[in-house]
Amino acid sequence: MSSIGFSMSRFYLFATTLLPWVKPLGGPMIGELPKQLPESLRKWIDQRTKKNEEGSIVEEDFFSNNGRLLAVPKKKVTHQKKRQRLYAPGKKQLKFIHELNKCPSCGHYKRANCLCMHCVQHVRHIWKTQTVKERQEPSQEQELSDLDKRILYPGKKETEYNKKLKDKDSYLERRMRTLPVEEKDK
Repeated sequence: MSSIGFSMSRFYLFATTLLPWVKPLGGPMIGELPKQLPESLRKWIDQRTKKNEEGSIVEEDFFSNNGRLLAVPKKKVTHQKKRQRLYAPGKKQLKFIHELNKCPSCGHYKRANCLCMHCVQHVRHIWKTQTVKERQEPSQEQELSDLDKRILYPGKKETEYNKKLKDKDSYLERRMRTLPVEEKDK
């Protein structure tokens, strides 16, 4: 790609944000200029359009070299890179969180301007207990014995794997509880 095309695309990017009469995708510009345009700006625009006509074609794609689409992480950060950030020298290290406050309702530590995770978990637990409805079996199946259920539903057999899945406490890691703030004696 030529440097003229790249500079023109940058010119149009800045022009569309700063000058309201410029069309964003490089449309006709000179005919729509206001009459009170400063002479130096008019000369500069004329020079740019002459260079463009003599040189290569203006890019049609507005976002091709804008840099906005290139700034997206494309791969997961590896364990090695995380460790390098954690133990890197000087300013490259991960910073400690110094903005810790005391939660006014429960007294645990929390980050400044954030919700207290202890209170959030407490509210979540209350919501779960109040909103979850117990599944009730149909009335005709409540009186059935285990033997009758096995005969009626031969495919429904709970395996050891499914029993382990239902026991979430054995394999799910819970969020660590925040520490309560200790009162200092004066």
